[in-house]
Amino acid sequence: MKGKILIFILFTFLSNSVAIAQNDNLKTVKVKGLVTNAQGVPIKKGDVFVDSLKTGVRTNKRGEYKLRVPVKSNFISIYSEEYGIQTMVYNGEGIVNFAFPEKGEVKTKNELSKLGYIFDVEAFRNMGKKSFSEYTDIFQIIREKFSGVRIEGNTIYVRGIISLDGNQTPLFVVDGNYVNSIANINPDELKSIDLLKGEEASIYGARGAAGVFVISLK
Repeated sequence: MKGKILIFILFTFLSNSVAIAQNDNLKTVKVKGLVTNAQGVPIKKGDVFVDSLKTGVRTNKRGEYKLRVPVKSNFISIYSEEYGIQTMVYNGEGIVNFAFPEKGEVKTKNELSKLGYIFDVEAFRNMGKKSFSEYTDIFQIIREKFSGVRIEGNTIYVRGIISLDGNQTPLFVVDGNYVNSIANINPDELKSIDLLKGEEASIYGARGAAGVFVISLK
C-alpha cells in the first residue's frame, strides 16, 4: 500500500513539474533596448532575432527596439546589413542594449542561414504556441501567456499597476469596444490577445491606468 502511495505522489510531482515547465515556455516578457555603432550613433532598420529566429521587429530611427520574448529564450541578436550581426546572452533582463564595434566583415543573409539563422518570421511567431482552442477558458490563456497577472475567479489583477483611484483591475477592449467582462469569450473565438501597460496603455487615458487587455475575435 505504501509503495502505491509513493508511486502516486511521484507521478503527481512529475506531472506538475512538466505542466509548470510547459507554462513557463509559453509565457513571454517584454524586452527593449538601444542599438548603436562604435561612435554611439543609433543603428536603424536592424533586424531583431531571438534564438536565431527572425522576429519581424526592427530598430527604429533612434536605434530602439521592443518586443515580447519567451521567458526561456537564450539569445537575442541584432542583424544590420551595414554592421553585421551581434548576439547577447539573454538572462531575463528587461533591457538589452547593443553596441556594435567598428565595421568589419559583414556576413550575408545566405551565410547566416547556413549558420542556422532563420529569416522566416513565422517560425518565431509560432514558437512555443498552443492553439487557443486547446484551452478550457480565456483565463487559462491569460495565466499562461502573461506574467505578472493574478486571477481570482473571473477577476483579473495586473500586479504592480494601480490606477489613481486605487483600481487594480484592467480595462477590456474587444474588437474596439469596451466591455465589463471577458468571461463569456470562447477560446475558439479568439484571434489575438495582448496586454498593454504603462506608456502603451496611455492612449486609453485614465481608464487604462491599470492595464488594458486588447482582444480581437475571429
